[in-house]
Amino acid sequence: MRKNIVERKKKRVQGNTSSQSSRPFLPPQDEEVHGFPPLITSNGSGQRPQNEGKRTNYLAVQVVLAVLLFATVAIGKNTDVALLDGPEQWVSSQLQDDFPFAKVSAWYSDRFGGALEVISDEPGPQTDLALPVNGSVTTSFQNDGKGIRMAVDSGSPVQSVKEGTVVFAGNDEDTGKTVILQHEDGSKSIYGFLSDIEVYLYENIPAEHTLGTVQDEAGQSVEIFFGIEQNDQYVDPVKVIKVDESS
Repeated sequence: MRKNIVERKKKRVQGNTSSQSSRPFLPPQDEEVHGFPPLITSNGSGQRPQNEGKRTNYLAVQVVLAVLLFATVAIGKNTDVALLDGPEQWVSSQLQDDFPFAKVSAWYSDRFGGALEVISDEPGPQTDLALPVNGSVTTSFQNDGKGIRMAVDSGSPVQSVKEGTVVFAGNDEDTGKTVILQHEDGSKSIYGFLSDIEVYLYENIPAEHTLGTVQDEAGQSVEIFFGIEQNDQYVDPVKVIKVDESS
C-alpha cells in the first residue's frame, strides 16, 4: 500500500515538471515593456504585432528600389543605352532644379549663425546688383531670347551678381563652359562662354565671387553670356541690372 502511494506521488511530480518545461519561453512584448497587458491569443500564447512585419517589408522594398535606381543611373552613365537616359535625367533634374539649395543654406545660416559650407560673413542679398563683368552689350535679350551677350576684355574675371549656390558647373551645348547659381528667392543667374571654371557643384558662394575667367589667346576682346531666370522664365537682365548697352 505504501509503495503504491509513493509511486503515485512520483508520477504527479514528474507530470507537473514535464508540463511546465514544455511551455515555450516568450520574451516580453512591446506592450509589456511600456506597461500595457500583452496580446493573448485563444490558446494563451503571446502574439507579436503584425504591423512590425509590415514596416520591415516596406523598408526592404524602399531599399531595393533605391538600389535599382542607383544601379540604373550608374549603368546609364557608363553606357550609351538610350533607354537609361530617362532615369539619369530625372535624378539630375531633381538634384539640380527642384531642391532649393540657396534657400536651405540661408535658413541654416539664420537659424544657427553659420553656414553649411563656407559663406561670406557679409550681409546677404544686395539691393543694387552689379554686372558680373565690365563690358558692353553686343546681343540684346530680344535677339537672344535667354539673356544678353557682352564684349569684355580678355582675362577679365566673371563674378557672381549676388550670393547663391552653384547648381550647374560644366559644359552647356549653347553657352560652352557655364556656371548657374541658384539664389535664395528661387531665381537663377547664368554665366556662359567662360574659359575656365573656378567653383564646384553645390558650393555656396557670396556676391562678387569669381566664378571663372574669359581669355583669348590673341588678347582680343571676347564675349560672355549672362542670363537671369525667374519663375522658370528668362527675364531681361537689363531690367534687373543697370547695363551699359552701348556697343
